[in-house]
Amino acid sequence: MFCFIIIVFIGCTEDELLADSSLAGENAPEEAAVFQAGEVAGCTDSRAINSGGASYDNNTCQYTPTSCADCDYVVRAGDKVIDNAWIGLPPGSTIGIKSGGREPVIFRNFHGTADQPFIFINCDGPVKITGDLPGIKLHNSSHIRLTGTGSTDDYGIVVAGTRPFGVVAELGTTDFEIDHLEVKGTRSAGIAARTRPVCDGSTNRGTFIQRNTIIHHNYIHDVADEAMYIGGSHWHTSFPAISECSGKILYEPELEGVRIYNNRVENTGRDGIQVGSATKDCQIYNNQIINYGLQNITIHQSGIQINPGTTGEVYNNFIKGGTGRAIFINGYDNQVYNNLILDCSKDAIQIGDRNPPAGMSYRIVNNTLVNIDGYGVKMNSKLSVDNVFYNNVLINTSGDIYKFDNNMDFDVSNNFLGNGIEEAVFENPQNLDFSPVEGSPIFDGGLGMEQIDNINITSDYLFQLRKSGEQVDIGAFEKQVD
Repeated sequence: MFCFIIIVFIGCTEDELLADSSLAGENAPEEAAVFQAGEVAGCTDSRAINSGGASYDNNTCQYTPTSCADCDYVVRAGDKVIDNAWIGLPPGSTIGIKSGGREPVIFRNFHGTADQPFIFINCDGPVKITGDLPGIKLHNSSHIRLTGTGSTDDYGIVVAGTRPFGVVAELGTTDFEIDHLEVKGTRSAGIAARTRPVCDGSTNRGTFIQRNTIIHHNYIHDVADEAMYIGGSHWHTSFPAISECSGKILYEPELEGVRIYNNRVENTGRDGIQVGSATKDCQIYNNQIINYGLQNITIHQSGIQINPGTTGEVYNNFIKGGTGRAIFINGYDNQVYNNLILDCSKDAIQIGDRNPPAGMSYRIVNNTLVNIDGYGVKMNSKLSVDNVFYNNVLINTSGDIYKFDNNMDFDVSNNFLGNGIEEAVFENPQNLDFSPVEGSPIFDGGLGMEQIDNINITSDYLFQLRKSGEQVDIGAFEKQVD
C-alpha cells in the first residue's frame, strides 16, 4: 500500500459557502488528509525512475535531473525560434531548455514517432519564461513531449505573465504531451491546444485529426480566461468565416485520444478546463479545480466545460468554489462519476443539447455534491435517451435533486438528499474524507454497476475498490470494509 495525497488550498469567493454546513467558515481545512489508496494508483510515467504498472498516476513519480550536457541540443536564453527543418535532429532527440530566465520560444517542425518522441525539457535547473508573446508555442509537430521534469522542482518550467496564452499547441500539432509546468498570470488561457481550419484544407475536419492530447501534472493559476482551452468550440456548426477564403465553409478538426489528469487549477477568469470536439476516447480525471469563473460570465464560468462534439468520461475530479456550474456538458455519451463537488454557486451539473448523434446517453453516477446553490443536475437535453442519475449524494442543495421536463428520458434512483453534513454520517468531512461509516444511510445503499447499463466503475474517488461491502455505497467514496 502507498499514500495518495490530495491537497486542497482554500481561496473562496464571498458567497460560495452555505451557513449551515460544518465545512463552512473557519472550520474549513487548509489541507486534506492523507488517504490510503489501492494498488490501482501509482507512478505511471515511463520516464520516471520508479515507474510501475498502475493504471492511474498518484503524484509519486520521481525523476533524475537533466543536465544540459546530456541533451542533443540546448536552447539558450536568446533563442526565439527552434525549427527542426533547420537543425535536422532525429526522432528521439532530447532538446534541453537552459535553466534561468528567458523570453518566449517557438518549437517548429519536430516530428518524432510513438516509440521515439522528441523531448523538450528544462536542463541544469528550472526555467522561467516571461514576455509579451505566448511563452511556448508548439507548431506543426507530432510525437513530442514538453516536460518540466528536468529538475527536482514540482514544475521545472514556469511560464508567467505571457500574452495572450501561456503554452500553445497548434498549426497541425498532434500526438503531444505537456506536463509539470506552472502557468500563471496569462492574459488569456493558460494552455491552448487546438488547431483551427485553414483555407487550403490541410487542417480541416476530415483531413486532419488532433490525436493523443495528453496534459497532466500542471499547475495553472491566476489566469484571465480558461486554465485549459482544448479543442474547438464549434463542432456543432461551421467555423466562423475567414476573410482570406470568403465563401468557403470550414469545420474544426476533431480530437481523438484526450487525457487530462492530475492538474491543479486555481483562480481562473473563465472555465477551469474546457474540452471541445473530442469525438473519441476522452478522459478528464483526478484534477483539482478551485475558484473558477471569476469574471462571472454566464457561458464561461464552469469548473469543467464539455463543449460540443465531446464524448467520454469525467471522473475523480475535485471541484470547489466557482461562480458557475461545476460541470457543464454540451457533448454526448458522457459518463460523469466519482467527482467531489463543493460550494458550487449554480447547478452542480448541467446537461444540454448541441446536435448530439442519435441514441446517446448521459450517465451521472456516484458523485458527492455538497453546498450546491442550485440543482444537483439540470437537464436541457431532449435528444438524448436512457439517461441516469444514480447513487449520488447531495447535501445542502438550494434546489431539488434534478430539474428536467417530463418529455426528457431521465431515470433518477438511489440518490441521497440531506439538509446537513451530519445526515450522511461521513468518516471525516473536515478533512475531505466523505467515506460513509458503517451504519450510514449511504453505506451499501447504491445500485451495483451490474445494474447500470453501459457503465463499469471499478474504483472510487480515491482509486480504491468500488464495491467493498455487501453493495456499492452511494457517493464518490467507498467505505473499505476489511
